[in-house]
Amino acid sequence: MSINPLLKPALTSQANNSHAQGFTPLLKAIEAGEFVLSVSNMLGCDYIFINHKGAHALLSPHQLHKTIRELLDILDTSPRQSLIVSADQSDSGALIFTRYDYVWENRKVVRVNANAVNNPEQIDFMQMMLDCSSTC
Repeated sequence: MSINPLLKPALTSQANNSHAQGFTPLLKAIEAGEFVLSVSNMLGCDYIFINHKGAHALLSPHQLHKTIRELLDILDTSPRQSLIVSADQSDSGALIFTRYDYVWENRKVVRVNANAVNNPEQIDFMQMMLDCSSTC
């Protein structure tokens, strides 16, 4: 499987940093199909969805800062206008949404809070945004 052609221009900046050691763990997860990225824009905010199945090490508390930073770099989107949401597919096929609220300072993610989306209206909104998103 190859990298999605839509990601190739964004990967140019990553190539300089990771060329010598190969792809980063996030790029490997994307290429392997462990993460499917999609973006939906509403009122100037980019909703970035990470579709995956089951728990993933890149979304663990000790890796999350780095994953978010690299994701924002790959997609070349403004950290202050982006909302990152994971859509974890359960065994039954239902999606479990988690919103990642982060603080961005000096080109770094300094704090992340993972918040499960439990409110039915918020779940419906996230589902609608995901349905309207474009895979990248």
